[in-house]
Amino acid sequence: MSDMATNPYDAVAYPGHAFAQTHPARLAAIAHFHGMEPAPSQAMRVLELGCGRGGNLIPMAAQYPGSAFVGIDLSGSAIAEAKRATAEIGLENVVFHHRDILAVGPELGIFDYILIHGVYSWVPDAVREAIMALIGGLLAPQGVAYVSYNALPGCRLRDLARDVMLYATRDIAEPTERVRVARASLEAFAAASDGETFHGAALRQRLRQLADTPDNVLYHDDLNPIARAFALHEVLDTAQRHGLQFLAEASFPNMFAAAKGPAQAMIAAIPAEQGVLREQTLDLLIGRAFRETLLCREGIPLRRFIGPGALAPYHVAAHATLVEQGEDARPGIDRFEFEGGVRLSVDLHLCKAALRRLSQAWPGSIAFDTLVSQAVADVGAALGPDLAGQVARLEEALIAIFKAGLLDFRLEPPTLTTAVTERPRASAVARWQAQSSREVTDLRHRMVALDGIVVRQFVSLLDGSRTPEMLLAELNAFLDEVHGSGADVGDLPRRATAEEVVTHLKDVARLGLLHP
Repeated sequence: MSDMATNPYDAVAYPGHAFAQTHPARLAAIAHFHGMEPAPSQAMRVLELGCGRGGNLIPMAAQYPGSAFVGIDLSGSAIAEAKRATAEIGLENVVFHHRDILAVGPELGIFDYILIHGVYSWVPDAVREAIMALIGGLLAPQGVAYVSYNALPGCRLRDLARDVMLYATRDIAEPTERVRVARASLEAFAAASDGETFHGAALRQRLRQLADTPDNVLYHDDLNPIARAFALHEVLDTAQRHGLQFLAEASFPNMFAAAKGPAQAMIAAIPAEQGVLREQTLDLLIGRAFRETLLCREGIPLRRFIGPGALAPYHVAAHATLVEQGEDARPGIDRFEFEGGVRLSVDLHLCKAALRRLSQAWPGSIAFDTLVSQAVADVGAALGPDLAGQVARLEEALIAIFKAGLLDFRLEPPTLTTAVTERPRASAVARWQAQSSREVTDLRHRMVALDGIVVRQFVSLLDGSRTPEMLLAELNAFLDEVHGSGADVGDLPRRATAEEVVTHLKDVARLGLLHP
């Protein structure tokens, strides 16, 4: 039987892009916070099992040329794409292997970070056991492994819809038809079911969720008949057999997630040292449907307390915007909106100053002690005589914001700049991606969208060799070529201006694409 026939990821390509939550800089910060000594980013080894086309691993390799990266995937076509991208970008510190996880062994060496995203729930039991065995065998003494999977109890609701779609497609093998019938069947059953019942409401909710789900994601995530969800304790039982323990979730420190009121009180009553009990209780309270669990070697004493001084070793960042005051404005109150739409009203002078600084610095980070000093300098005489008390209140406020998951923290700041140099240089990966895609990977390892072909062309030109004047000339040459091609160009402008180049550069910097 051919590889194409045995591997559905060759038949239907899965989206390949960066996942910020898997980035070693983030994993290192979480490990350090818990008392570990993670490997430095300049000299680490990173393994990704189920790497696909390298969309997650390649930007990391480009960012850390002194470190080594290895990707493994069963899809031959995906590995071929990853190798092509690596060659075109010119990376020499990342290698990709077309291999079955069951055939991987100690010959790969020891790794500081092992990443398994979107694999564990979608493979046979034997492969799941092999994944944990590999982590147990290949993880460095102070290493961190990331494993994502569909979680219980939340996925029980999702599985109600899967039951409908899997039954409707049980005799259909062709991918496009399989997806079409699955969507049609769920729509029919949702409409025919009683919306006043628990079951009918669940089918309707999942139907709405799938409206924005690409066909290739639906095909692999929901129509894989062997896929299954796991409770946290099930995954940790398997991990423990291979000498591993629970470190944290990749979403750390968003401790209580969607828990509110009595649910939050229930979790808060569990001692911080009992991290697993806290997490499993949270799942049962909020019905979490997906987990991104971090593992480390058993025997490492882990620190789980978040208190005064907790943020001092780190560089912090916040994607926060000061909200313009409206009719409901209150004197002395600043309102900030964070990524995801979370809004926060702040009255503490130092906290307002700190959040303004973080807003201005984004997507860059600021060392925590520097942030405190900047806030003190910004507020000045308005602080009054009790400076130490005011600084303590600021730290308390920032830790509260941190606990809510609204502050990014890292041991080292990301290698990016918001300042536009004479010859600006975007990341090599973003320049390469911009040639064929509107989505590129920023230097925070997030996917950001470029608005139109002009901006994409502009980013592809930012190789550090061109001044703004040269960029303008090349951008206009590109516009002349496009307009002269005879293609329908819509409202594409005929000429770019120097002012537009300046605007583009500011936008690209704000997107986190520029190297220092």
